Amino acid sequence: MAVKVIEKLMNFFGFDEPEDEGVEERVENEIPFDKKPKIVNIHTQSQIKVIILKPENFEQAQTILDNIKNKKPIIIDLQNMERNDAQRLIDFLSGAIFALNGEIKKIANSIFLIVPDNFDIAGDIQDEVDSMFNLK
Repeated sequence: MAVKVIEKLMNFFGFDEPEDEGVEERVENEIPFDKKPKIVNIHTQSQIKVIILKPENFEQAQTILDNIKNKKPIIIDLQNMERNDAQRLIDFLSGAIFALNGEIKKIANSIFLIVPDNFDIAGDIQDEVDSMFNLK
């Protein structure tokens, strides 16, 4: 179930679709019609990767924060943790992420999206997840 939620979220955010290699651009009168047009890559930003972590203990909080400090979005799956340890981790991460101007959102039971300050989470993710699974 958790894997399907993560895959659907990746599809929703568009992270698993390959980007276009480039856009064809032709300048009239400079390139004859019988020649192949020049391919120009208009993508200026490198591909964004979402890190998926499944921490098993509180000590892995440092790894999560290191990724946030390096401006990488993370999905954490806490299903492998004991409930008290998972709550402790979320409490700690919430404070640290607040201090780093990031955001943390619950997207499913025991699954959270954590983004650094250079990302915005628009809308309510839980509503989007529910609508994907026709839960409402």
